[in-house]
Amino acid sequence: MSAAPPPIKLTPPGQREVVSPERAQEFIAEWTQQLLDQRAKVQSASGDEDVSNVVLCDRISLTDKSYTPEAAEIIANFLREQFQGGVPIAFGIVEADLTDMIASQLTAQGLKVLQTICDAFADSELVDVDLSDNAVGEQGGKCCKTVLTKSSLKRLAMCNMGLAAETMQYIADILTSDEYGNGCIAERMTKIHFYNNMSGPDGCKEFSRILEKSKELTDIRFSSTRARKEGTDIFVSALDACLADGRNANLTRLDLCDNNFVNKAAQEALFRALASTKNLTYLNLSDCELGDDGVKKVCHALFDSDSSLEHLNLSANELTHKGAKHIADFIRDCEQLKVLRLEDNELTSKGVEHLAKAFHIGDDGSAIQEIFLNGNAIGTIGARALIDAAGPDGKDMPNLKSIFLNQNSFNSDVISELEAAFQGKLGELDENDSDGEADDDLSSDEEDSDEEEEGNDAKVDNLADAMEKSLIV
Repeated sequence: MSAAPPPIKLTPPGQREVVSPERAQEFIAEWTQQLLDQRAKVQSASGDEDVSNVVLCDRISLTDKSYTPEAAEIIANFLREQFQGGVPIAFGIVEADLTDMIASQLTAQGLKVLQTICDAFADSELVDVDLSDNAVGEQGGKCCKTVLTKSSLKRLAMCNMGLAAETMQYIADILTSDEYGNGCIAERMTKIHFYNNMSGPDGCKEFSRILEKSKELTDIRFSSTRARKEGTDIFVSALDACLADGRNANLTRLDLCDNNFVNKAAQEALFRALASTKNLTYLNLSDCELGDDGVKKVCHALFDSDSSLEHLNLSANELTHKGAKHIADFIRDCEQLKVLRLEDNELTSKGVEHLAKAFHIGDDGSAIQEIFLNGNAIGTIGARALIDAAGPDGKDMPNLKSIFLNQNSFNSDVISELEAAFQGKLGELDENDSDGEADDDLSSDEEDSDEEEEGNDAKVDNLADAMEKSLIV
């Protein structure tokens, strides 16, 4: 008797399409054969002919199709009915990828499809649910009720769904209350993703309610939700509070892209939150209007957290060479950093020089695997600094897999040097402006000004620290 094979995953065959009832029957025929083959394997491994109660399938992906209401009903019936005298297929499913199922459907039809599919999992113990890319708008929350009210739910993604504040309120009510007798679902969740919705500041209040109840989150994505200043202030305060309380202590992934950290209170809450993340490996703060000073404080907070960050994205934050210097200091301390994204800033060659020097880490070279520096007004000096950092035959950056330098200002000679140094690792340079003006050099006056400004900043920081200590005493 050998070990039983793990349950399989069901996925509809073929390319993207509108699924008719006839096509749905073809899916079911193929799935039935896969499930019968799986049952035979289980019987062979166990030596037992009666495996009717064995879970044959624990994952399903219905993504990248557009189901008609009739096709959805056929698939839902297949999932919830007993399979060949055994348990229903839906009974054993714990992971449901329900993304992008209603494209091109009229609103009423799309909502009916979504509810029909979600209701098929009424008796499932779903752990991981992804409903992204279904444009449900204000009306769609209630269609997903069956999968949202699971006491077993731990991982939820609802991205690019057009969720308005009213829908966010409905979702927050489900996840934070005990209305359905399942306790507070938010307390048990480990992942929550809300991206590219239209929640606005009022939706941020609802998301904050979820954070206030959360205890076990390891993966948070709340980005591009039209939060504006007001909404950003609200949810980042809730994030700061829950981390300060010791909740969500194992947070490893944090994506707050496209939020507005302009207000001082929001920035300070963000910095405190980051300093509390001891296990963070992924951080995305792109397009957050942080500026050089904000990124400096982000780096200081990450120093304080002493986490093992592997992925850092600070793109589109209006960073100059001053911000690059702080990032370089952080890279030297964060030896395990693998991915660095700084696209669409104004680092110039001077900033890239700072970064290039930081890539010389450890006896075995830099851990960096991917570098994104598109759109940073980099010229010849910056390009050659990166080439020097890589070393002969790339030996000083042995782990580098790709480097992206498009939308900068390199002449043909420099492009040839980059291609020779990085070869297949170099991304396309099809939008490079070889005739453009890159801010390659700072005058000595500018460099002196930078050093003087950094010295003044240090004095201010030291004075602030001394005043804080005196107040504590």
